Amino acid sequence: MEFAYYEPCAPLQKFVSSYYFVSLPFDLAEIMRAEIANVRFILSGEVISDLHGQEEAFHHGSAVLCGPTNRWSRIKFAKGAKIFGAAITPLGWCKLFGSSAEGAADRFMPLRDKVPATVQPLIDNVFHAPDDAGVVRAADALFLSLISDKWRIREDFIEQVTNWIVDPEPNEIDHLLNNVDLSHRQVDRLCKAYFGAPPKRLHRKFRALHAANRLAWMELTDWREVARAAYYDQAHFIREFKEFNGRTPQEFIDGPHLLVRMTLAERRKINHGSPFSLVG
Repeated sequence: MEFAYYEPCAPLQKFVSSYYFVSLPFDLAEIMRAEIANVRFILSGEVISDLHGQEEAFHHGSAVLCGPTNRWSRIKFAKGAKIFGAAITPLGWCKLFGSSAEGAADRFMPLRDKVPATVQPLIDNVFHAPDDAGVVRAADALFLSLISDKWRIREDFIEQVTNWIVDPEPNEIDHLLNNVDLSHRQVDRLCKAYFGAPPKRLHRKFRALHAANRLAWMELTDWREVARAAYYDQAHFIREFKEFNGRTPQEFIDGPHLLVRMTLAERRKINHGSPFSLVG
């Protein structure tokens, strides 16, 4: 299994925080944890996901837009599958696609249905690129062409929520509310529009993802070191960890979990335009 991250061009990095390639020389069934929005290009082979509640197959030539996910799902890679992906930040979702993230959360959509007809050839260029470097250049051109100011955006709010969520230990919702000049209802509405979920679920999601990251990056063998930092008790931690990571903390420590471990290891090797890409 080969996995590598690349940086988008500088003008894109607030919107597309990282690119990645994953290649599978064998069949693999894995768990996808909750994550930020992505665009995925199936460069070869087949990928099957049950994010919608039933299995859906994506074949060579598919360009798929996936909104932010708020639960774990199962994914299967056929032998020979190669995927190129782009991690889309909340600001990028607004600037590139100009719609609410709430309606796209936990959904796959054909990328071609979400972009103007004039941009379709730029999607084709990603698939026709001669090598990985060419794919990255083609993706840069595609996403640069999609940047728009047609949707009014509270960039200051996106930045405040990002800073609050990236390390949600021991921050609680009150920490966010006390630092924004908005009502609870306004915060709830904007979080759904920009991040795909209300603030409470965002907090739970990123707290659980951050816990898994710490277990992997610090090579911890006792998950209780993480649980003590931000959870009421061990049972609460186990439930929350599994809801968003798809495994219990002990299963996460004990198993090889190739996809998530390689993702977390490779993700730290490049600079990220948004801390969301590093954490989620």
